[in-house]
Amino acid sequence: MLTGSMSEASQMLYVSQPAVSRLIKDLEEALDFTLFDRRNSRVYPTQQAHAFFREVERHFIGMDSLGQAADKIRLMKSGSLRIACMPVLGFSEMPAMVADFLRDREGVSASFVTHTSVEVVNMVGAQQYDLGIVMLPVDSSEISFGRCFQVDCQCIAWPGHRFERQERVQAGDLDSEPFIAIGAQNTVTRFRIDSVLRDSGARPDARIETPLFITAESFVRQQLGVSIVDPFTASRYVEQGGVAKPFDPSVPLYFGFITPLNHPPTGLIKEFIDSCIDHLAARWPLQPVEPADVGVAGSGLMTRQP
Repeated sequence: MLTGSMSEASQMLYVSQPAVSRLIKDLEEALDFTLFDRRNSRVYPTQQAHAFFREVERHFIGMDSLGQAADKIRLMKSGSLRIACMPVLGFSEMPAMVADFLRDREGVSASFVTHTSVEVVNMVGAQQYDLGIVMLPVDSSEISFGRCFQVDCQCIAWPGHRFERQERVQAGDLDSEPFIAIGAQNTVTRFRIDSVLRDSGARPDARIETPLFITAESFVRQQLGVSIVDPFTASRYVEQGGVAKPFDPSVPLYFGFITPLNHPPTGLIKEFIDSCIDHLAARWPLQPVEPADVGVAGSGLMTRQP
């Protein structure tokens, strides 16, 4: 159709002229109508050939589109992210991390929810989401662990509080101090904080109890007490004019990336995980940990059993 000649078509396709003639004959037999009239060693397309060629062109354009889509997926410029995240990051850094990742990827969309780590594990295990970010430890036979990290909690107070003049806050400094406690619903973090305070002999005046770090930060803003929160929430609080100080002894917080069992993460998911880690590591020291080593003791790590 493009060259008007069997010989020129054979040169374009890098096959012999008899092969081209045979292919045309086979196609005509399959279609049950004539594609070309042959006159004076040239071929002239019939009306049926023109109609059929338009359909072929349309399908080839579709094939090209599929190829372009495959290129975008391979280059991670297209696709979708289904992300479930714990509140610690979901209410602090995750919106910025998702925005940064999508900014140069116009063909990528995201579905994002924030739930407790237990719920995130359940949803990822049920393959409702491709990626989860959870507080450790968690346990499920339906998930696979990716990279996991430790960060240290910080003590937050309002501007003008005496802690503002200190380089660090010691556990003993909290004795009799109005305090916003992390509720028992956040069992692991509550255990770690209580363990540190008990070992130091400090007995804060726990005026309010709340399960979420972000809610604790809001109460501190109202000057109802100081609190110990994750470093991501603490940084958000500082950006809004609050005070955050390193806390001794360390109250570790562990988090990790999880995916559905037997469903290896796609290239897009891997790229997003790397982007998240780069974002977080640029602002906080991330200490890699093995999820099997994370316990609930005040030290944060259990001895691995043989």
